Amino acid sequence: MKKKIIMAMFLVLMFTFFITATPVDLKFDKYHSPNEIEQTLKSWAQANPQIAVIHSLAESPGNHPVSLIEIGPEITKAEKTLPAVFVAANMDGTIPLSSEAALYLIKLVLDKQDIRKDKTWYILPLGNPDAAAHYFQKPLIQDARNNRPVNDDKDDAVDEDGPDDLNQDGIISTMRVKDPQGEWMPIPGELRLMKKADPVKGETGIYKLYTEGIDNDQDGQYNEDGHGGVNIGINFPHLFKFHTEDGGLWAGSEEESFHLIKFVNDHREIALVFTFGASNFCLNPPRGGRKGEADLTRIKIPERFASFMNADPDKTYTLDEIMDMVKDLVPSGMEVTESMIASFLGLGAVVNPLPEDLKFYKELSEKYKEFLKENKLDAKRLDPDQDKDGSFELWAYYHLGLPSFALDFWTLPEAKDEKEKEPEITPEKLENMTNEEFIALGEDKINEFLKSAGAPDNFKAKMVIDAVKNGMMTTKRMAEMMQQMPKPPSKEGIDPKDKSLLAFSDKELNGKGFLNWTAFNHPTLGEVEIGGAVPFTDNTPPERMIEDLLKGQVPWVFEISGKLAKIEINSIKVEALGGGLYRLKVWVENTGYIPYPTAMGQRNNRILPVIVTLEGEGFEIIEGKKRTLIQNIPGLKAQEVNWIILCQRPVNIKVNTQTNIAWNDSQTITVGGK
Repeated sequence: MKKKIIMAMFLVLMFTFFITATPVDLKFDKYHSPNEIEQTLKSWAQANPQIAVIHSLAESPGNHPVSLIEIGPEITKAEKTLPAVFVAANMDGTIPLSSEAALYLIKLVLDKQDIRKDKTWYILPLGNPDAAAHYFQKPLIQDARNNRPVNDDKDDAVDEDGPDDLNQDGIISTMRVKDPQGEWMPIPGELRLMKKADPVKGETGIYKLYTEGIDNDQDGQYNEDGHGGVNIGINFPHLFKFHTEDGGLWAGSEEESFHLIKFVNDHREIALVFTFGASNFCLNPPRGGRKGEADLTRIKIPERFASFMNADPDKTYTLDEIMDMVKDLVPSGMEVTESMIASFLGLGAVVNPLPEDLKFYKELSEKYKEFLKENKLDAKRLDPDQDKDGSFELWAYYHLGLPSFALDFWTLPEAKDEKEKEPEITPEKLENMTNEEFIALGEDKINEFLKSAGAPDNFKAKMVIDAVKNGMMTTKRMAEMMQQMPKPPSKEGIDPKDKSLLAFSDKELNGKGFLNWTAFNHPTLGEVEIGGAVPFTDNTPPERMIEDLLKGQVPWVFEISGKLAKIEINSIKVEALGGGLYRLKVWVENTGYIPYPTAMGQRNNRILPVIVTLEGEGFEIIEGKKRTLIQNIPGLKAQEVNWIILCQRPVNIKVNTQTNIAWNDSQTITVGGK
């Protein structure tokens, strides 16, 4: 009997080991729930204990774990020597495809030894699990907020008046009710869609629109205090907005965002950040045009500083001019940086990407478009969403100073009428025009272009031509502005996104992406109609499309990570000066494409300089420093470092370069003797 018990226990243990040590054979033919994602991560880490480990960051208000997986050769080391790539996915919780992309990436990194041998990978497949859970629940609702209770309507109850599935179809959609004060009307020619009536055109609104539901708290408002919460995707420090409905009380107010911020700040080896979500810095470089707190081309120097800087307090100066003034006032050897000046004069935060960084963003954007074309994923589609204030991707670039790339993986295919002609000028064509070529087009063509690009009505051709002639505007700057403008509605007033959603629903979903308006007797509003777009139709492709979309796009992450800054000793030269003195010249090179650090990293001083040291015995440094700091090295460029040393006999000197995010290098050279 005892032997049988022991054998049974052994079999149970072996079965348990088999279950925990065998990784999930994940198939990308469906979307995975937060619980499935968590179990998959654990399975992969247990099956690969030498190279993978789970970090439990936090628990959401809805009791979902927020976990990331670390993969690489240094998982047991407290201090890392290799640079790391950090990937955060689905921070809004409303884009299931982005979580699938993160899982697909994890599988690739685990499968391919060559892409993890010299880097650490931190991958967070689901940053907002509470919101993500809505996709797998009934009724279906698209809501980016976590489950933290919030009293949205500032009454005596919390989360008491949210949407209701009145017609029991499992979907929270839209109600429209006829009302003399309504602002909305059906679009002629496409009565399924609605638009705001334009009184200037003699249009009259006949409907009010509501989210499907009732007035649960009987305060005369509908669905104004639903379940939750805070959108983790906009709860980060850069350009965080206070007093919003879903942004949170302060940046990092949520467990999910706070512990993510802490993790990233604690891991200074992170060299590159990717955000999988709705925006796409690979396709469209980070946008500028935000109005900052200060115009760095027209800075007034306060009177209290002007006198000792020998400056005129009534004049304006550029930042470069002020830096030149300050260089003569600081001690010898002290570096004057833009961040130092900005802090000294209280100029405020930078809110637009720096031109030096935009250069590599734009060059990589062109390569990404070629990459998509090679993978047959370059079909016309709607533009990805613009980056949001308070987002993870903006925080990573502006505050951390890291190259930060956002990736979306699908938007609706662009729907166009067969009769619709391609405009003679597009923002893409404009970008490659000279100022003279643009002016030569004439006012008629330019006005037509401005209208098709969605420019404001007061943006007329004559004004634009004058601005170009006077040097106030360039074709490239104008193209950037036009690319950021939303596409204008059609002549009938159809929003391009609505038009594309209907076309995709009709063609690919058998009409299931849009609910036809159906009469319903509402308990307080009376006769209403329920219908409209089905949640997630506009950002979540059918499951049959998942694998091909990921296969053709996720590997771009490896293209970018292969271009990271890499610091190496290019060459060393020794010159005998006589009397035991030698000049030692070392060329330290960045063999990567991306600069060390980015211009933003240089500005905010978060990225440590390259530290160059000499190690050995039997020599004395006469000129130069024991620890030389190189503040920046552009991509594919080198910086020279010099010392004069004294040694009376041959010595071996080891030259070391040290960084947190761009590898380390060392070479040993013999100095002295014949």
